[in-house]
Amino acid sequence: MTTYRPRRPSAAPSAFDIAERDAFAALSAASLDTVRTSAETWRNGLTAFITLVTTGVVIKGRDTTSAVSAEWRTALTVLIGGGLLAALAGLWQALSAQAGTRPRATTLTAVHSRHGSVAAYKVALAAAAAGRLRRAQYLVALALSLLLAGIVVTWWAPADAGDKERVYLKVSHRGGSSCGSLLSADGGKLRLKSPGRHAPVVIGLNTIGNLKLVKRCG
Repeated sequence: MTTYRPRRPSAAPSAFDIAERDAFAALSAASLDTVRTSAETWRNGLTAFITLVTTGVVIKGRDTTSAVSAEWRTALTVLIGGGLLAALAGLWQALSAQAGTRPRATTLTAVHSRHGSVAAYKVALAAAAAGRLRRAQYLVALALSLLLAGIVVTWWAPADAGDKERVYLKVSHRGGSSCGSLLSADGGKLRLKSPGRHAPVVIGLNTIGNLKLVKRCG
């Protein structure tokens, strides 16, 4: 069985080593406050961002989606709804980084048994908060991507033609029947724009026997 015995270092620590040790100790002691200050900034920005986006969705959302078909409306719902959910999740992570997620009492003995020292415990808290803040940043990037994609879809989605389907007027009159889009009806004359004809068809109102709306002429 090999026995290991401590050995005296060959030289005393230099002034640079001592300064580095003290600087690192100060950096470790301030790390938790630094991370939480950064998390507070992200939280404030995210809160303003979510307020702005949700206000725009509430005011313009229905007008924007009502003009597109059901398939595109579903895509818009997924993109904008997913973006808002990602932003809310990012806000939660930023809040957790700032305030912590498990506020519970602890003892010095528990800190020493798990971390070895109070300084190491603070570093562990700072590392956990930094991880949550990093996740918040990723979620914000995802939210921006989804919302930007939703905006692009609103620009390029084709209008819903369901309520704008073209109809034609079929007119039965003396001498036959005519069909086309109604141009005007004044001066005792009815004018139709028939498909395939450049000049309008002019029909006297006193010769009309029946009018009917049809989806196609022919």
